[in-house]
Amino acid sequence: MQDALSEQSTIIVVDTNILLEFLDVLQTFVSEIEQRGLPVVLIIPGVVIYELDSQKNRDGLSWFARRASTWLLRKVKERRSVKGQALEETCKASRNWKKREPGEDLGMERTNDSLILDCCQYFFRQRRTFLCSRDKILAVEAESVGISTIFPRRGSFCSRDIAFTVFGQATAKTFSGHYPIYSNESKEPGAPATMPDDDGMDVDDDSAMAQVIRPSHALDLLHLQVIEYFSQLLLDLVSAVGHGEAQSFGVGGVGSRHTPSYARKHMTLWAASDCVEYLNSKKPCPRSNPRVEVFLMKPYEGRGARRGQDWSRRDWEVALKGLAVIGEQWEAGSAIRESIPAVQFHVSRIFSLPMRPTGL
Repeated sequence: MQDALSEQSTIIVVDTNILLEFLDVLQTFVSEIEQRGLPVVLIIPGVVIYELDSQKNRDGLSWFARRASTWLLRKVKERRSVKGQALEETCKASRNWKKREPGEDLGMERTNDSLILDCCQYFFRQRRTFLCSRDKILAVEAESVGISTIFPRRGSFCSRDIAFTVFGQATAKTFSGHYPIYSNESKEPGAPATMPDDDGMDVDDDSAMAQVIRPSHALDLLHLQVIEYFSQLLLDLVSAVGHGEAQSFGVGGVGSRHTPSYARKHMTLWAASDCVEYLNSKKPCPRSNPRVEVFLMKPYEGRGARRGQDWSRRDWEVALKGLAVIGEQWEAGSAIRESIPAVQFHVSRIFSLPMRPTGL
């Protein structure tokens, strides 16, 4: 059971299209509201969970659906700012959102939209509620019953846009502005836009330096997603393989100088390199070139670490194959194994595009 929502909580109901297209924006927003201790909860309708699952084997969408599902599972388990819709959280007389009401036959797509709207209306009865969606018809339906909407109308959608709608301009100024993210529309990204929004807010970050250090090349952007996603899956695999052993590391002293580096720190501080070292201690894995743990380092944060565009196509293929081998060694590695084709699709897509040789 999830913790009860505070009566002061502001609710944002999130549609599937936002999770698929703007997961990075949601991640930033959730991180920022948690840092500030703001009473905002993202609600994920039950039908959205099912829609994400149905996209996991679709070329082009599989990568985004898997990233979203993995992040949602972690955040829902934390019981803080992201919550799944409970079965009884519905306006239906049956008190079960899965049960079809008499005469309810709108076609699959419209039925799903009606379930999302039903979820919005349930929370709207009790708390200040917003719908975040790119579906224009669903947004019109929500507005028609008094539910305010957060609608990303342009490519510069960011955490600040959500905060502006929920909190107003004064608070929104402290939230992150726009930065490039990898999506199906990523081709040849140029410099981030600095045009002011129609509400008078800058959609970009406050300093020009932030624009310089943020990547804009499609390979760089995909690489950052790969690092974040597979690092989490490796941590999950370590938890499954270690049966609690890894949780005890880093507690009660740092150990001798011969103690493996991963054993000297708590698991929550582990990087991908620590996970790979630990897994290799249990079941040695052939070393690839580039090594998986080096490929999964953020650019310039360790020896051999590079930007996504600095790895050749062969490097990408070898590193992903190395990840697949790790997944194949363990029964609990299915999430890693099944995710490799999803990211390979986008690697092939990007390398087939005419690209500038460097990016910021």
